[in-house]
Formats: sequence, C-alpha cells, structure tokens
Amino acid sequence: MPKPLSALVLFEDEAALTLEPLSLTRPVWDLQCGIRTLGEKIRAAFPDLPLRLAARDHLRGMLEPEAAGEIPAGALWINGALLPGEGLAAAAQLEPGSAWVREGRVIAFHGSPPTGWQPGTQLPESGLHTLEAPSSAAQAVRYAWDLVHAMPGEIEREAGRLRRLGRHEGEIHSTAVLLAPENVYLGPGSRVAPLAMIDATGGPVVLDDGVQVGPHAVIEGPAYLGPKSQVKPQAHLHAVCSGPECRMGGEVNTSILQSYTNKQHGGFLGHSFLGSWCNLGSGTETSNLKNNYSPVKVQVGDELVDTGKLFVGLTLGDHSKTAIGSVFNTGTVAGVACNLYGAGFPPRYIPSFSWGGAEKLVRYPFNRTLDIARAVMARRGRQPSDAEIEMLRWIHRHRSQMAGIPSTDK
Repeated sequence: MPKPLSALVLFEDEAALTLEPLSLTRPVWDLQCGIRTLGEKIRAAFPDLPLRLAARDHLRGMLEPEAAGEIPAGALWINGALLPGEGLAAAAQLEPGSAWVREGRVIAFHGSPPTGWQPGTQLPESGLHTLEAPSSAAQAVRYAWDLVHAMPGEIEREAGRLRRLGRHEGEIHSTAVLLAPENVYLGPGSRVAPLAMIDATGGPVVLDDGVQVGPHAVIEGPAYLGPKSQVKPQAHLHAVCSGPECRMGGEVNTSILQSYTNKQHGGFLGHSFLGSWCNLGSGTETSNLKNNYSPVKVQVGDELVDTGKLFVGLTLGDHSKTAIGSVFNTGTVAGVACNLYGAGFPPRYIPSFSWGGAEKLVRYPFNRTLDIARAVMARRGRQPSDAEIEMLRWIHRHRSQMAGIPSTDK
C-alpha cells in the first residue's frame, strides 16, 4: 500500500518569466482565467491535501505564512501555470520520483525537486522518471494570450459546474432583458438597471455578488464579473472576465481584468489582459488585429514571439495607467506602474515604471510612484502591505530599465 501524499505544492517554472509583466506582481497561479484563478482550479482537483507554495523569492513575503512553510517529503508538486482538465486528479497516482511532462515542461511530479532548482526557472527532468502527461490532464500556459484565448471556454466549463445557472438572486428591473435566462446567474446584491440586456444565448453569464449593471448596457456571454464589479451605462461587453471590483464601460471584447481595475469610459479593449489597479483613460483604444491579417508578434523579454494568433491586444501590468485618447498597437506589452500619455502609438514594449509615450519615455522614481499607488488603493479602502511595497521595489530595481530610457531617479 503506497503512503498517502503529504501535501499539494504549487510551483512556478520558467512561465513565470514569459507571463511577465502580469506575473511580476503575483505567482502565476493567482492569474485569473474564467470564474476562478489557475490556483483555485488546480486546488479543486486535490481538495483534501494541505497546500504549500513554491514561488520566486521576491514574492515569498506575499504568501500566506502556513502555505509558504516547509514542504514535507512525499508531496505532489503541480505546475501553477496550468489550465486543469478532467484528468489532472490522476496525478495523485504518480509514483515517487515520477513526473508528467507536457510540451517539454514538467507539469507534475511526486517527491522532491532536483537539487539546486529555484522556483521561477525551468525544472530539469534529471533524476525524474518522466511520462507524457495524459491529454486530459491540463493545458500548459506560457503566455498571457494563452489565457485570453482560453478564457471564454473556461467560463463555459466552470459555469456548467456551478449548478447555479438559472438562479437570479439579485434585482432585475422590469424593463431589463434577459435572453436565455436559464443560462444566467445573478448573485445576491447584484442589480440589472432599466433597459439593460444580458444575452446568454452564446454562453453563460455569471454576475457575482454585488455586481451593478447600468442602464442600456449589453453583456453577451460567455462572461464572468467578479464581486462588486460595475458595468457602466451603454457599455457593451462580450466574452469578458474580471476579478473583484472592476469597472467597465465602452466596448470590451475577449479580455481579462485581474482586479480593482477601471476601464469605465468609451473606447475599445480587445483580446487584452489588464493587471490589478490599472486605469484606462477615456477614449483609450487597443488594436487587436493587424490590417494585413497576419499573426501578431509580441516582445517577451529579449525575444520577439510569433503568437500564431490573429487577435492579440494589450498586456498591461499592475498599477499602470493610460491618459485620455491613448492608442496601442496590436500586441503591445506595458509593465508595472507605467503612466502612458501623449499623441501617437507608444513602443510595443514598455518596461515597468515608464512614464511618457511615443515621443519620450522616462523611468519614474519609486517613491513618487508608491505615493500614487497608495492614493489609488485608498479609494477602495486598501493600502499596500509592507510585502507589496518590497515587491514593487524589487521590480523597480530589476525590471524597469531599458536602453535609451533615461531615469529621473536621484
């Protein structure tokens, strides 16, 4: 009789780098895709195992102390950059020293990692008995656009398991329209205003507790809006998901908003992923399709990656903002704590803590940026913790410099 597993360990591999800037401020398993984060989905496959977390050093202070504690022998390690499938639970049957591999990456193993390995780097297969992971186990995630394109299907899959579709526990005005109401869930405290329309004929629509939908707004499924999110009057949302307390207006199509992020004015956001505490100024427009209909290429670190996708929009790190009338080319990536403004298209790759736009970018001082973050978070009754401040300071030191961008630091 094999010994029972001692714990479930979520770990980060090299996808922690290719998912930047979104993964700069959180472990990969905290990224949203559908109704739950990656970690919540993985955890659901192993509900009875104690949880441990193996994250990069600059994020360890943000982990729950118990989960960041010592990892016992005989644990099951699962890659945090996964979209789990029905077969992931079978990883619990891996023999000690065995590993599942998918697309050249270890996605699960039983035992201890190779000596010298550090979270956030490629996990070597040396010393492990490797097996090809079943196709039903999981989709390995490497880039932000993997999550954006998978998101609509994730909402449909997860909503089907909720067993809450068809329950309308919020307030629906008599002039509001629900198409396919049996495919809609409204949580307690939610409200659908006069003349708004929720169209679930193309996929489920799940509005979590306290979501407010303004007059004349249109939401087309599949869609998930996190607790206390707001949909502004006359907004048009299709295939979107958000974390808690996001605000959306204008047109949003096939996009993910992580949490506490505002895109509440006119303008188009398409096939994009916005981190937390972002704000898009009125009239911000993102291109998600090239005029020649060729696949979009995206700068990922030092590499220009061919996504193989026709539709890729903006990837925006936490605490970043755009001014009114801002425009972005297909496949633009902007880092953490950027403030982007001015006429014309800014560069398609913008390092963290950059201020400016097409004409000029400067590296902004850390303390002044922190003052802004504190002011923004206070509007939602929040303040950055000491661990969050140290994490942002690390990003400023190690991920905010690029040749040709002057610094305003003293």
